[in-house]
Parts: sequence; C-alpha cells; structure tokens
Amino acid sequence: MQWLLDLDGVVWRMDTPIDGSVEAVNRLLAQGHDVRFVTNNSSLSRSQYVAKLGRMGVEAQRDQILTSAMAAATLVKPGDRVLAIGELGLVEELEAVGADLVVPRSLEDVVGIDSVVLGWYRKFSYIDMSNACVAILSGARFVATNADPTYPLERLVVPGTGALVASVVTATSVSPTVAGKPEDPMVGLLRPLLEEHTIMVGDRLSTDGRFAARLGVEFGLVSSGIQEAHDHEIPVSLAAHSLAEIVNMRLV
Repeated sequence: MQWLLDLDGVVWRMDTPIDGSVEAVNRLLAQGHDVRFVTNNSSLSRSQYVAKLGRMGVEAQRDQILTSAMAAATLVKPGDRVLAIGELGLVEELEAVGADLVVPRSLEDVVGIDSVVLGWYRKFSYIDMSNACVAILSGARFVATNADPTYPLERLVVPGTGALVASVVTATSVSPTVAGKPEDPMVGLLRPLLEEHTIMVGDRLSTDGRFAARLGVEFGLVSSGIQEAHDHEIPVSLAAHSLAEIVNMRLV
C-alpha cells in the first residue's frame, strides 16, 4: 500500500514529533509500504527534510520527499529570469531547473523579469513585497508555492505562505498560479507515482483533503495539526487524532 503523508501537523509540529508519528512511519517502512512525504512547506530543501526526519528517527530517502517548491519549479523554464522570495528549499528547486535567479539591488532590477515565485519566508519584508509588486505590475508571472494561510508551531499557530501571498494580491490585484496541494502542479508531480491502493494523510481538508479527492485516493484526516471546519463535499475515509491512530486503524 502507498501512504502519502503531510509533514507539518501530521508527523511533527515545527521541531517536535507528534506523539506516535515516528513509530507509525517506521512501522509502515518496516512492512514495506511505499511512503511519500508530501508537503506544502517550501522552506526546507529535500536534503534538509531527509536530515530532519533522520534526527527524529526516520530513515528517509530524498526521492520520498515532494514539496510545493518542486511543484512551483515545474512552472519555470530554463533560463527564465525569476525573483524567488523564499528559503533554501525554493531556491534549490528553481536552480535545479535552470532558472536565472535575480538578486535585486533596486526596484528597477525587477522590471521585466519573467516570474515572481513566492514561498514561505520567515524574513519576508516590505522590500520583498515591493519587489514582488513592481515585478508583477510590469508583467511578471505570479507563482505561489501554496496558499496555506497558517502554519502550526509546537503550541501556537502563525501566518503561512497564504498570508504573504495575500499582501501581494492586495497590492497588485493579481491572483497567483498556486503550485502546491491541491492544485494542478502538485497533482502532476504525484500522479505518475500513484499505486493502486493509496491513502493521503493530512490535517487540512482544504489542501490535503481536496488533493486526495483530485488524485482519486483515500483520505485520512488527523486533528493533530490545523483544524478546519468540516466540509461535507470532501470525502474522508478515516478520521482520528493522529497518524499513529490512522495507521493502527488501517493495518489492523
């Protein structure tokens, strides 16, 4: 069986593993299940995600990690001049597809570029917002890694990429092409990898649930991360507090 696992709010909250999650993932791996980690968080590189999982006790491979930064990079052509506003995970994926990343020294430097790609960026500033707006209003394509409005810390919830995106949308009246779950670019990354029996486990109905529905796979909803109002249009196969409970329910 194939398991598509969200990370933030499912396997961990920031740097703290959710109770039982590490043991649940290792149980799946030990039994030979195909486990893929599918995240809208573009901040870390795939190698950094492998290292973070390793520190928590999960031995993962780079090709098991799929991020919204990877999905965003599929929207960029080699040689495109790109303003990347984000962290290492986004920068690495754009460089890997041959994008020419612009490092602006003034607002004039972003006039006439091909694309603005905005991901989660914890140092996002007014200068970043201004660069994005000037570039977009001068004709650049606007790409967002995801539209998640919030991000779960260990005990608190803070603004996510969607909040940064909203500031640029407000200033430009231009809506972005969104790359991550549940949108087409991420669907395109996953579809060739799907097996006959697959379940997506996530904490957000609006992203993980809709993503599972678009892929045509089962959805396991956990309440260990961001909790959203129930949407009866999104089918939920299993619901539990944690990934460990979902795994126990499915493998019994």
